[in-house]
Amino acid sequence: MTFTKIPLKGVSPELRAEIEAALPTPLKVPGWRFKGYVWRKLTQINTKDKQGFTDNSVRIAGTGDNETLQLSLKKGLDTTKLTPSVYPDDNLLNGFNRLKNLILAGYKEWIFAVYDKDESTATEFQSSHEEFVDDFRAAANKNDGTRVITDAEVEELGRKRFEHRADRPKQKIVEWIKTLDLNLSPQKIEGIARKISNDYERKGIIDSYNRKECEVFLNDLGIGADVLNTHGTEGDKTRVLRLLVQIMENFNSNKATLNVALFDSQATSHNDIDDHRKQTIKVLKDLDKTIMEYASNRIINREKLPWDVIGAIPQKVGGDEPILTGTNKGLVKV
Repeated sequence: MTFTKIPLKGVSPELRAEIEAALPTPLKVPGWRFKGYVWRKLTQINTKDKQGFTDNSVRIAGTGDNETLQLSLKKGLDTTKLTPSVYPDDNLLNGFNRLKNLILAGYKEWIFAVYDKDESTATEFQSSHEEFVDDFRAAANKNDGTRVITDAEVEELGRKRFEHRADRPKQKIVEWIKTLDLNLSPQKIEGIARKISNDYERKGIIDSYNRKECEVFLNDLGIGADVLNTHGTEGDKTRVLRLLVQIMENFNSNKATLNVALFDSQATSHNDIDDHRKQTIKVLKDLDKTIMEYASNRIINREKLPWDVIGAIPQKVGGDEPILTGTNKGLVKV
């Protein structure tokens, strides 16, 4: 961070020029054109434009730690970071929390990047004024916001973006997220797009539940049971295996049956619900059978351990001493 001290009132032309020259390359966002920098009296910045579009629409729960921001602003302006942005008629695009805290800190004026809508670079996902503004705000918060935009905020923005569009398959949602340039991995983008797409496919067909909601549902009914998510059981037995440990511990300690209630966090059809329930029950039975066979064989072969830890991968730099000879050469003895 490189802070330049800003007087609370009256920034000289020389200091303004010095700051503008030191700022990083302006943000590039599809549908917007950077026009330059302006200095504005903070009380003249609009947080609600003529179309009623107000505050930071991409945020779900505020913009972060006010105390940290206040301490930072007291040091001045960090010239390694992007400035808040406005569009015509001094309407604020991003930096809402910063604006509030600048005023609280006693500053009278500040520098803003000016942007104008640019239809020539707009994407197919930008048609309304709201969509142009939302995309800019999401991009501006990818790494320089007081709090980086969260997956949940991208998901909510995506639901709003595609709610009234006829064309909303997962691939289209992936394309839209990529236009925001949020520095997300391909796997993360796929996951967010899948969740948004599934939400639309489930609408009016499936009642959506997460684990916490299921536990509350059971509690309200007065039913004592553990919950098990059936999603993905056909390819990944991890959830069932975790529950099986609890089942065995409960049976060994209490000689009691563990009640289990199933739910599906990702099903998009009634067939999904039925198939995943059947698959999960089958996996439970198959694993229980495997455990019984294993226990029987262990009783017969008590002296033979069914595993052998032959060593470990050397990971401690300067601390691990690999085995120098033999079959396990190169590993670390444990």
